[in-house]
Amino acid sequence: MPSSLVRKAAPVTAAGLACALAFAAAPSAAAGPAAALPTVGVRVGVTGGAYTGSVGIVRTSARTVFGGYYCAANGTDPTPLTALVDAQEQYGLGGVRAYWDAAKKDFVVTDIHGDVADSKKKWNAYVNEKKITTGPCGTAIKDTDKVRWTLEA
Repeated sequence: MPSSLVRKAAPVTAAGLACALAFAAAPSAAAGPAAALPTVGVRVGVTGGAYTGSVGIVRTSARTVFGGYYCAANGTDPTPLTALVDAQEQYGLGGVRAYWDAAKKDFVVTDIHGDVADSKKKWNAYVNEKKITTGPCGTAIKDTDKVRWTLEA
């Protein structure tokens, strides 16, 4: 006997499909231990402004940061930005602010410990003393790396 329940297909917009694919691409934290993301231990330092500091080992992994954006290099690797956010949470750097730049498709750090970037200076990230050439969510870091954020002209 045929079912009396009939479902009509709902139209799918391009924006709706893009949104669904974006959420499908990010690993789920609820997926359990089999889907665990790599966690690394790195040193994080901040220089260039009135506040200069270095913290102990920061445990970091790919994760959702400011405003709910997923930050991971290669889809699963921790980044200089996840290290900075985790350093703030684990050691208290006096505050970290950033915004999502849609044109760059990455974050721009605007403030660390009250030292604010402006039209003349900006926050740049270095990994093992080499300035990153991709955005702070597009650069992978690995265990024992040294991550430094510097406010510079």
